Amino acid sequence: MKRAYTTICLNQRGGPRASARLVCAASLLIIGCVIVTGCIRSRVHITSQPSGAEVIWRGEPYGATPVTIPFLWYWYYDVAIEKPGFQTLEATERFRTPPWFLAPMDLLMEMIPIPIPDNRKRHYVLQPAAPPVTQVQ
Repeated sequence: MKRAYTTICLNQRGGPRASARLVCAASLLIIGCVIVTGCIRSRVHITSQPSGAEVIWRGEPYGATPVTIPFLWYWYYDVAIEKPGFQTLEATERFRTPPWFLAPMDLLMEMIPIPIPDNRKRHYVLQPAAPPVTQVQ
């Protein structure tokens, strides 16, 4: 009985070779989709008044303003802006997820073969430091 089944399968149009081709074509299609898919690129562009202030992002120095910092997660981030002669400014920034990056739309957005930018801008104004108080005697 097994032999008859094998003979029937081989005599059908394509037989096992057609299924092997189908598996190979599906594998190549999946690999191709993974290779050419885009990605979501999230960045924050930080500026300050006056420019040239040091940016500390999540406890790590990132350079002087203006600076562009990539981020992965839509959540809360701590930022500090420092410059000699000015008060240090500390803030917690929350980046909300855009609606097109929520499930199930995010799967479709990730499969589009072009990068999708999500650029955020933050501007900080530093206040001059209070002059040191001198005692008159």
